Amino acid sequence: MRTAITDRTLSYIKYNEEHVTKAELEAYTKAVFACGTDYIEMNAATAKLLDAEDYSEKYILNVRSSFDLGFCAVMKFAYVTIPFAFAGWIEKVPDDQPVILEVNADEYSAQAILLYLRRFTFIRRIAAVRLTGVMGDGVESLIRWCRNNYFTPVDICPLNTMMTGSADAVTAADAGASMLTLSFGRGYFYTALEQYLINVNITRRTVIKTDVVKGICVASLLFTDIFGMLPTGLANLADTDREVMTAVYDTETGVMFRPYRVMKHSRYEPRENIVEKRIKSIGLERDIESAILEMLRKVDFKLYKEITKRNIID
Repeated sequence: MRTAITDRTLSYIKYNEEHVTKAELEAYTKAVFACGTDYIEMNAATAKLLDAEDYSEKYILNVRSSFDLGFCAVMKFAYVTIPFAFAGWIEKVPDDQPVILEVNADEYSAQAILLYLRRFTFIRRIAAVRLTGVMGDGVESLIRWCRNNYFTPVDICPLNTMMTGSADAVTAADAGASMLTLSFGRGYFYTALEQYLINVNITRRTVIKTDVVKGICVASLLFTDIFGMLPTGLANLADTDREVMTAVYDTETGVMFRPYRVMKHSRYEPRENIVEKRIKSIGLERDIESAILEMLRKVDFKLYKEITKRNIID
């Protein structure tokens, strides 16, 4: 069974609505879908600005206010996401609107919470339960338990507060999770969609499709324009060739540190480019590393030539 992927970035990251156009949002969502995403989750303000003709197939509305709740009454979405704290609103959602209930749970509490939810009458309205938390090593056994004991589909939203989000997402997908919820460009708290897409292909020893690579690059450029910050994937690559190392997070306080390092390049030695450095830092076997670098050399020039022309995905 294929795991459906949701990107939730547009549901919670703020941007200046006066400077972001409908065309930019359309191009960004198109690029995120090109990455292989099945659904994009957003709030009502973004849905109103995007002004799409149909949200019922690929868009999810994140309900956090009465305004959001009213919006789903006049516009049909593929799903409506409601946190457990606002579970009383579920009965106010139109009957033809599938609901995803979001609860905070980790690998230790997830089973107990799922069983606890059966006590409520609103469970009959729930199309899926989203578990948002640090999954850890128990995610595989959790999904196996859900498949055997729980009839409602479970959506895994792995947090990256312990820097394990991408690994948890890959494990969940390999274990057969019904849904995964990630967040493009975000490396802290939520798990970055682009990081998952790269890691899942590395662990499966498969080559990322050119269209997906192009989608990641185009979405990264538009993410920078819309939100005014570098997405995690680009930020990590940019840091590799600077005099400071990649950011280090204090997971207890959320404070970010950038320790300095001394550059060791000699002007007489050929310098590796950023992509080569990043691939070699992963620690893959030599033949796999060589195959990835050879593949990148073949597609690199054509790919970046298109992107620099701002040729957004057809």
